[in-house]
Amino acid sequence: MAAPLRTALHKARGLSPRDWWRFLLGQVALVRAYRDVKTRPQGELVSAEVASAGAGAGSSERLDQVRRIVLGVSRASAYGVFSPTCLVRSLAICRRLEEEGIPGGEVKVGVARRNGKFTAHAWVEYAGEVVGDDEGTVDRYASFDDLKVSTRP
Repeated sequence: MAAPLRTALHKARGLSPRDWWRFLLGQVALVRAYRDVKTRPQGELVSAEVASAGAGAGSSERLDQVRRIVLGVSRASAYGVFSPTCLVRSLAICRRLEEEGIPGGEVKVGVARRNGKFTAHAWVEYAGEVVGDDEGTVDRYASFDDLKVSTRP
């Protein structure tokens, strides 16, 4: 058995029933987000309204809850049935937050120029903090601050 698979199985044995439930909910959210990205007409994910600035209360208890939800989606992204794009993962995270009664997660989109080509990246911010992604990665992209990505079909 390959070392990465052994490591993943070892970690999986240590998950609590609640962690497994979050993993399952994360996987369902990813599948739904993937379906929506693939079936919605081009341009329909972008809303004409301006994104709200700094939505979401940033108490440490609330941020801990947000991080636990994000961890479930991140685990499903890494070890689930498919490897989602950053946009699909970001939509799934925002939807999971909404389903848990936590409004204020925002999908952010940015672009960068690498080796003469444009690349794009999507991530989630909650209370002004990047969640579910590496801040070092996000910092390499110029964000479209006035772009609102619709998280619902």
